[in-house]
Amino acid sequence: MKRRCILIPAFAGLFLFSCGKTPDPVPEPTIIDVTSVSLDKTELTLFPGSTETLVASIKPENASDKTVVWSSSDTGVATVDDGRVTTIKSGRATITATSGEKSATCQVTVLEGECELSLSSTDAAILKAAGGSATAVLSASTSWTLSSDSSWLTVSRTSGSAGKTEVLLSTTANGSGESRTAQISIVMGGATKTIPIKQRPDVLTRTKASSGKVTNGVKLTCSGSTFTRIYMVLPRPVTNQYQDITNWEAPGCNENQCPDGVNSFIWKDIPAGDIPASGEFVMSESFDATVYRVTTDFSKMDDIPEYDLESEECKKYLGREENGLIDPSNSKIVTRANTLWTLSDGIIDYARKCFGWTYSNMTYGNMNTGLHTISSLMQTMTGDCGNYSSVFISLLRAKGIPARHVVMVHGKKDEFHVRAEFYVPAYGWIPADPTWGDGYFGVFEGDYIVVTQGINTIIRDADGKDFRADLLQTSYYWYWGQTTGSFSFTHSCLGLH
Repeated sequence: MKRRCILIPAFAGLFLFSCGKTPDPVPEPTIIDVTSVSLDKTELTLFPGSTETLVASIKPENASDKTVVWSSSDTGVATVDDGRVTTIKSGRATITATSGEKSATCQVTVLEGECELSLSSTDAAILKAAGGSATAVLSASTSWTLSSDSSWLTVSRTSGSAGKTEVLLSTTANGSGESRTAQISIVMGGATKTIPIKQRPDVLTRTKASSGKVTNGVKLTCSGSTFTRIYMVLPRPVTNQYQDITNWEAPGCNENQCPDGVNSFIWKDIPAGDIPASGEFVMSESFDATVYRVTTDFSKMDDIPEYDLESEECKKYLGREENGLIDPSNSKIVTRANTLWTLSDGIIDYARKCFGWTYSNMTYGNMNTGLHTISSLMQTMTGDCGNYSSVFISLLRAKGIPARHVVMVHGKKDEFHVRAEFYVPAYGWIPADPTWGDGYFGVFEGDYIVVTQGINTIIRDADGKDFRADLLQTSYYWYWGQTTGSFSFTHSCLGLH
């Protein structure tokens, strides 16, 4: 080993010498070249508008640079981006994957013809975390087969002929805690088209709060009055994410679904000879109910798609209600919404800020006076639970977030309450109670039975015509007779324990 001497200045005019070993030279890095490239598919037959992903394998595994460059011989026929092939029109194209000096190819043939599976909306029920069913239309130019690669996504038709065919797609609830994707494959004329269906995780947790046999109805109390006819309407509770309703019955009553497709009501037309005695039910319904405390895990909402304006949620629960009980166009609502929006980081954060602002700035009062217009509420900033929810909902709708009232009765005592909920694409309806404030954003407490969702519910009046019930929570009634004495109609809902 050679030695070298290093001259080190000690102080002015003098030098010291230090000798040591010369360091070993740094070895040149070894470059390992790519020896081969291969693709998982070497031939594809597709229709225009299809996508397929190619996977490239590089050898050796420890190659110094495994970067893959993709290219298409005819981008008018098919394009490629990081292995994802998208077909444009009929023809042929060669897809090449290159790494270093090596490459591999896949021959893509794009056939003429129609092969399209169209969902009813881009946020159809099958994409939602809670699962559901949605109708899709399959348009094909010749006979076809249809299949799913996952057990949680099923199709109602597996084969058919040319033309347009309706197919029901169904998913189960996604309780895995993560998003999942299934592939639907359409095979037609030797070509395959695959369609990914992504389902988000269920972010709601239900914990049983109470249950029991519930009787919900209205009793007549009268003295000195006689009736020749009573016509009455009651909301009909149904199963939803907050409750399970089974064994429902309402003897002598008629049932109708509301035009909104969400709520239902029952009605009874009672002639003079059947008017109940004082203290008896005019009409009633009974059912077994299990109600839940529902909480929301917002940490799982890391992939929120855009709102689909053609979805049922957006069509029904955006914009101003014609009587002004919800009004996202109110100038004070618009100003407040714009301010909160600029301070927010996305949909959930904005909803949380609207929730906090409503709770902090509203004063609870004017109980049992019904819903008031947003115009009056933004002047007085005073109202009860339904009006708190109206302000919160108007703020959300002002920024294109579907929201609605949740109308309830207590199942253990004669008490009423109204909450709100807002819709998040692919995740569903999220509960919120701005009246109770802190701790109730994303939380629904049990012991209440949901009777309707939304306001301005269309029911049937005594003449058989449509009647708008601004808040269908208890009963609506019409009566005829000699009412010179005293009388009252008293609501009762009991049975949960």
